[in-house]
Amino acid sequence: MVEKITEGVYRIEVPLVGSPLKYTNSYVIVDSCEALLIDTGFNRDLCYSVIMDALNELKVKDLRVFCTHLHADHMGLAARLSDEVLMGKTEAKIVREVMTTEDYWTDLLKFYIRNGFPEDEAKKMLSLHPGRNFYFREDVEFVTVEEEIKVGSFRLKAIETPGHSPGHTCLYDELRRLFFSGDHVLIDITPNITWWPFLEDSLSSYLQSLEKVENLKVGLVLPGHRRRWSDLRGRIEEIKRHHSNRLREALFALDTPKTAWEVAPSITWDLVYTNWDEVHVVQKWFAVGETIAHLEHLCRKGLVDKKEEGGVIKYFRVS
Repeated sequence: MVEKITEGVYRIEVPLVGSPLKYTNSYVIVDSCEALLIDTGFNRDLCYSVIMDALNELKVKDLRVFCTHLHADHMGLAARLSDEVLMGKTEAKIVREVMTTEDYWTDLLKFYIRNGFPEDEAKKMLSLHPGRNFYFREDVEFVTVEEEIKVGSFRLKAIETPGHSPGHTCLYDELRRLFFSGDHVLIDITPNITWWPFLEDSLSSYLQSLEKVENLKVGLVLPGHRRRWSDLRGRIEEIKRHHSNRLREALFALDTPKTAWEVAPSITWDLVYTNWDEVHVVQKWFAVGETIAHLEHLCRKGLVDKKEEGGVIKYFRVS
């Protein structure tokens, strides 16, 4: 499906089969015989055929691809679609040096187990992780973007917004007041803010990145998932309150020293379940990652501390 948003800007709904996100919004900017695709969907044949059908409908021949961040649902197809893949400098460096190695996934598995995630469930999750299963397989030579991307008359300012990923980058067209937010700001759901080995405090980075963009003059927010909207500042205020509430829940849960796995069930998640055991292992993985990010933020604020005993990390309140 190709949806025209405004002159020269189109949306492709790329299905994410098996994912609760349902689809990725890929955007095509076409102007003066130039074309840029923003985000791609998984490296799966269905995603590829949907995008190619849309590009053929738009009669796009010479295509560049820009990926807002390193997640598979945003860059899985990048190398299959174009020889010119643009990405923020920080994110491209991490993808090149870390994300495509098996050592990264092995270390991540060990880290989650140290945070209380049961080993058998963690291994099951790793076998299901879309970042391993639907990532690009081809060699990619990235063109790093630090300031601006030009597409015909479009001038897209690159704004690095770390938090959801270490070097997530949004694009902003000041003239048309269009903000391509990737997964930095979403309207119907909140972006997953997880622990990253490349960020000292993921949540702090994310909150600072929200402040970086909240005063932009935006008429339309074009997100990586779900519907678009216009009130960027209002949504940012909602997201700030959301994380403030989540921090309170995490702190309140530490009536005794606990692992992140033990804290996670005490936090309110946008999931339908009656007890933690019912939650799918993939959702548990993302919930525990976000719990770690919030606990680490509380550590940086001096409200919580942690200790590791017997290979297990436990957090506790500072009295």
